[in-house]
Amino acid sequence: MPEKVISQKKVLILCVDRDNDLGRKTGIIGPVIGREKNLDAGTALLLKDPEESDGNAIFATVKKFDELSKEFREIEIATLTGHKDRGWNSD
Repeated sequence: MPEKVISQKKVLILCVDRDNDLGRKTGIIGPVIGREKNLDAGTALLLKDPEESDGNAIFATVKKFDELSKEFREIEIATLTGHKDRGWNSD
């Protein structure tokens, strides 16, 4: 069976916490870059607020990172944070 070809494309997987729940609830300042730092941030956020959807979004992003790591040689993950007021401040 031939080996799977790994793509040379560069991939960035983003998670966006538009209203900065991560920062407001944990004190973690974005951007959060790297798999382990995102796992730590997601864990910290869900420990503060187990119903926080941004925590679930971070974990879903890590899951996608793990899946795509098998296909792409150069891949990174980052969580971006916005502002509590959303709108132009956040964007």
